[in-house]
Amino acid sequence: MKKLVALVLAIVMIAALGACGLFNSDSPNIDIIEFGGYDWLVLERSGTTALILSIDVIERRSYHTNGGDITWEFSSIRNYLNNEFLNNFSLTDQNRILETNVINNDNPKYGTPGGNDTVDKIFLLSIDEALTFFEDNSTRVALNSNGEASWWWLRSPGAIGDYAARVDYVGGVSIYDLDVVIDTGVRPALWINLES
Repeated sequence: MKKLVALVLAIVMIAALGACGLFNSDSPNIDIIEFGGYDWLVLERSGTTALILSIDVIERRSYHTNGGDITWEFSSIRNYLNNEFLNNFSLTDQNRILETNVINNDNPKYGTPGGNDTVDKIFLLSIDEALTFFEDNSTRVALNSNGEASWWWLRSPGAIGDYAARVDYVGGVSIYDLDVVIDTGVRPALWINLES
């Protein structure tokens, strides 16, 4: 039964991506690329660079290992992505990943502080980016390693300082959302130089 559900979700996701122009195997433009052993969805192109997001949830991890108020700048997940996870890439691939000025806005509904802007090689999407880069909920759905639709973290704060926003398993952007110590899906984003 799980395999059938996963197959149906994958078909729905591919159809939805195709409907909004994000996935088209007949297109001369590459909208899904392989990089560093993962498949990535191309969200934006600028010259020879592209903003890419992992198609699937790559793992489950807490946003921060300790409770209490936290922002992206000081979060455990930011440290992990820009150190341990980054170091999993070959040196050649690491050199293709660009430093990005990451804007950390306050929560748009609750006003929870987003903290200082940061410079990162790898980051999570914000609430605004998750709403901007996807046409609708169905195009935000991501699968975990079991082929099941999964929640995934955003870098934006939730309703209070020790919550972070997430995308739910049907692709809705939940801006209230969950305590940062709970394990949730991770979908890294990064800007890459497309020329090797």
